[in-house]
Amino acid sequence: MKRTSALFLIMSAALAAMPMDSLCDRAAYLLFNRHLEDEYLDSAYALLTRGRSQDPEHERCLYLWSRIHVQKGDNAEARSDKFTFYERSRAIADTLRELNPENPFGHMWWAVAQGRIGQTRGVLNSLFMVPSLKRAFSHVLELDPAHTTAYDAYGVLYYELPGIVGGSLARSEEYLKTGLEIDPDYTVIRLDLAKVYIKQKRWHEAREHLTELVETTDPTFPADFVLDDKPEALELLEQIKDK
Repeated sequence: MKRTSALFLIMSAALAAMPMDSLCDRAAYLLFNRHLEDEYLDSAYALLTRGRSQDPEHERCLYLWSRIHVQKGDNAEARSDKFTFYERSRAIADTLRELNPENPFGHMWWAVAQGRIGQTRGVLNSLFMVPSLKRAFSHVLELDPAHTTAYDAYGVLYYELPGIVGGSLARSEEYLKTGLEIDPDYTVIRLDLAKVYIKQKRWHEAREHLTELVETTDPTFPADFVLDDKPEALELLEQIKDK
């Protein structure tokens, strides 16, 4: 028991002494490589909890803190837990937006969390969010025209919206292709573009993108690739193999 307590104190002291940039680097590594070890996500969460206590206005920590709450919400099984994590993520991103309105990550992850809340509620209950989401995505791209997450979010929005309220596969394709040109290894963008082509029955183009996704060797976000994007791409390839 004494040995365990001593080890805990040593680890706590090491974390407390860690510079914020190093802490964020480590937390980001654990978050984006959480497929390597089951405990990586919780370890990243613990690091960012420490970081928020150490420097509540550190912008990168706020961004990662908001982002990890979205991931926790995605992983949660209960609908109520999803709402809890997404709403917390939105509040954290709001703090970042207020702290620095010129930081695109605050606006982006506010919108991501807001969008997740809408998806959890269902399309008919979340259409009122669309104007605010569009404003947020547009503002992100004004601040950073190369912000690939915003292009993907715009593409998914136009893909999922019914045509009668502004949905457009053509506009979805346009945004997704732009994002993919900026970062060809951002695999979820390639996956979302393939879904657009499947909906349009452009089978050859869909297969090309899905195959390229599966063969990606250096994905921008490795855990998303391994845990989500590659398995879904393989499933879609199987579904359209004879199309």
